[in-house]
Amino acid sequence: MSDPDVFTKPFNLTPKFHRDLYPFISPENPQNSQEGKIVVVIGGGDGIGAAAAQVWARAGAQGVVLVARRAETLQKVGSEIKAANPKVEVVIAPTDITNGDAVKEMFGKVNSAFGRPADVMLNVAGYSAENEMVGDTGVEEWWKSWNVNLKGSYAAIHHFIQSQKDPKNPTGTVILVSGNRAGLTEPGHSAYNISKLAQQRLIEHIHAEYPTLRAFTTSPGIVLTKQITPAYMKYAVDHPQLLGSLTLYLAQPRADYLRGDYVSVNWDMEELETYKDDIVKRKLLKTSWLPIMPIGGGTGLGGSLAQK
Repeated sequence: MSDPDVFTKPFNLTPKFHRDLYPFISPENPQNSQEGKIVVVIGGGDGIGAAAAQVWARAGAQGVVLVARRAETLQKVGSEIKAANPKVEVVIAPTDITNGDAVKEMFGKVNSAFGRPADVMLNVAGYSAENEMVGDTGVEEWWKSWNVNLKGSYAAIHHFIQSQKDPKNPTGTVILVSGNRAGLTEPGHSAYNISKLAQQRLIEHIHAEYPTLRAFTTSPGIVLTKQITPAYMKYAVDHPQLLGSLTLYLAQPRADYLRGDYVSVNWDMEELETYKDDIVKRKLLKTSWLPIMPIGGGTGLGGSLAQK
């Protein structure tokens, strides 16, 4: 397959789609200013996480908190951010997000550094037990994807909430990075795909439980990072800063119609806004479990067959 969009077009929602930066969500667009805000970027040591942190600095954020396991990678990204924007305060917080106590300590460090909780938490960290069938993948290796992708996401959201003055009524924005593969059933990819789908369901539950907290799941597109397997390299043409630019949009009240939803970096946000009434009313960007079921708005099997 030579078409670089072969794994992008089938997941596109809006008539127009993007694989490069565009003005509507650009950090240079004044409507996307994040002046005075504090963002925590988990997975900020390299790849799209580091790129997202740099986007927030360009958008005028007061503080950028970089989180990953290795301090040396965070220090490098932090130096690059400070060189580009000396005004932003960068906090380096080496943390294993599968360790709940370490995540709690990290958010405590945020509060100590700024005197208040963060405004936005973006979790880019992920892990994949790839290319082996269920019978060939060791139990612990398979479960590691869930430890990082789901337990890590839960720990991050839980302690983001607990770090606030009123945890019963938390505010701010939480964004998880899932991916289009959450919608695929592929031999050899069960751990990653299912854990990414679980992330979407987690965000939907957060949305239901905390009306004061803004929660989203995103797809980062296909970006040429060290995580990309050789088979996907020729399709990895999405700009690494697309995700960060999308989060600038999601952090604004104008994106409230997408709360609890799944959103892709490839979709045109300006066009998506024109469909916002339908998106909210029909829950178009939330997962459906067996949509034929009456509880999901379906008619049941008998009703469905009767319509044919």
